This record gives sequence, C-alpha cells and structure tokens, in this order.
Amino acid sequence: MLIKEVITEAYKDDLISAVSDLLALSMSKNLKKISTEKFQTALAKQGFVASIDEIIQAVDQSGFASSVDSTDIVPASELGKDVDTEVDPSVDVSKLAGDQAMSDIKAEL
Repeated sequence: MLIKEVITEAYKDDLISAVSDLLALSMSKNLKKISTEKFQTALAKQGFVASIDEIIQAVDQSGFASSVDSTDIVPASELGKDVDTEVDPSVDVSKLAGDQAMSDIKAEL
C-alpha cells in the first residue's frame, strides 16, 4: 500500500469520526435538520476542509443521519425526508400477517 493511500484512508476515517461527533452533538441539541453548508463550515473549523460530496459520503458512512443531500442533513433521531408517515387505511396489516402465517404453515406441511 502506498503512503498516499494510507494517509487518504486515515483522513477519511478521521472525517467520518468528526462527522459522527457533530451529528451526535446536533442530536443532543434536538436539531431537526442541519444545513449542509453550515455543517461544512463547522467541519472546516475543526480542520476538515471537505467538499459537499465528501461530506455527504462521510455522513452516509457514519450512520448518524436518516437522510443527507446537498442542502440538508437530517440526524438519525429524526425521520428522513423519504419516510412516508401517512397511514393507508385500506391496508389491514394484521390480516396480511395472518394470511402470510397461514401460507407459511401450509408450505411446511
């Protein structure tokens, strides 16, 4: 492995750690979403000058966000933008579960 690859990997690991710390701090302050640009500025103050794409990748890898894009980061303590909270009354979940259980039992017999 080349020295450049080792340094790059170490930087990425440190960036993910810094991102995780900032996201954990934002969750402790009950922030619903964070501007990606403000997040980039906060990282730069810690010595991590990263592009928006690098930040998006680090946030994804950290596991501390439910959604991230070029404008906003939604911490894992909140529902992401793509989560549908509407309840569809036409779907009977218990009936579906019962039907699935019966078909599983019949398949085993």
